Amino acid sequence: MAQSVPATPDAAIADAAPPAVEAEAATAEGATELDAPADAPPVEDAGPGAEARVEIETPYSTWARPRPKGDVAAGAHDELIARWNLGGTSDPTFLSNRPGFHPGTRVKVDTRVVGGRLPKSAPLDRRTGKHVVVLSETSLLARARKHGYWPYRTCFERGVQKSGKLGGGETVLRFSVDRSGRIGPPRVAHTKLEAPEVVSCLREQTVRLPLLPPPKRVEVELSVQVWPGDAPLPSLDPVPTDPALALPVDSKALASALDGERSAIAGCYAAGLGRDPGLWGRLQLHVELDAHGRVKRAREAESRFPDPVATACVADRVKALRLPVRAGHATAFELAFRLGRLPERPAAATP
Repeated sequence: MAQSVPATPDAAIADAAPPAVEAEAATAEGATELDAPADAPPVEDAGPGAEARVEIETPYSTWARPRPKGDVAAGAHDELIARWNLGGTSDPTFLSNRPGFHPGTRVKVDTRVVGGRLPKSAPLDRRTGKHVVVLSETSLLARARKHGYWPYRTCFERGVQKSGKLGGGETVLRFSVDRSGRIGPPRVAHTKLEAPEVVSCLREQTVRLPLLPPPKRVEVELSVQVWPGDAPLPSLDPVPTDPALALPVDSKALASALDGERSAIAGCYAAGLGRDPGLWGRLQLHVELDAHGRVKRAREAESRFPDPVATACVADRVKALRLPVRAGHATAFELAFRLGRLPERPAAATP
């Protein structure tokens, strides 16, 4: 049986520096980019019809959605779930099929020197033939983009997952860089972001940028532009304060019982494929059981599976189940199915 969603990132660093920036970053700083690993492990065939592929995720509590550790891995994982939650169809006008579709948060970082001077690029040492390790306009931009992308993106996404939908915009910060490469406290020149905690987070992450030492102290203006992606982020609910609501889910017993429904779920999806051969996506149901294990409710939550008939079919199959109930374990949980295969990741785009 397929287990919980994978913990590997599904995104490489976006907003890559221009070719000249990448070249200097590679030669003068040994810069590298993150490689984009494969999307997801192969899902299991679900009975007759190889197209009707079904993966059953391990059931989990609403407030305990499985996520990998680390901001980068967790952020990339959230983007992966967001893509699955949106799904797709054969309709070329469907959101995930449109030109320029970009599921993840967009981030654009720019820099300019507003006080003092930096060389355009790192000069060569005539004796060694290597670039001098010194801050230049090129390496300033390269390092701000390389080391700022994920921290800045995480700042915005935490704000979205805490407060709900947020509009994007530009924040301009000004700060000094002393001769040791240390960054002074950034000042907010202006911002269009509506969440003060996101702006504060941008300032905190800017101080941590690993810049090279400049020839002399300089003043820098840094622009961070962030916009929501086209696929809404999955939520991160807090742990309930009521102990009765914070009980653990009996995942193994539930998963074992649900595995017997794989063929029936595949039948619902196969019927959907008959209506639309390009149908795919994630279907998440919020399930509530009574004291005897009968399903009281099963409604779609978080996901937006594109075929409501298939959604109703899967929900009806789940409602007909009697699932194991044990004392000390929750009787409400999230149950998710990945139907079909995730298409190749679209190229990054700017709005």
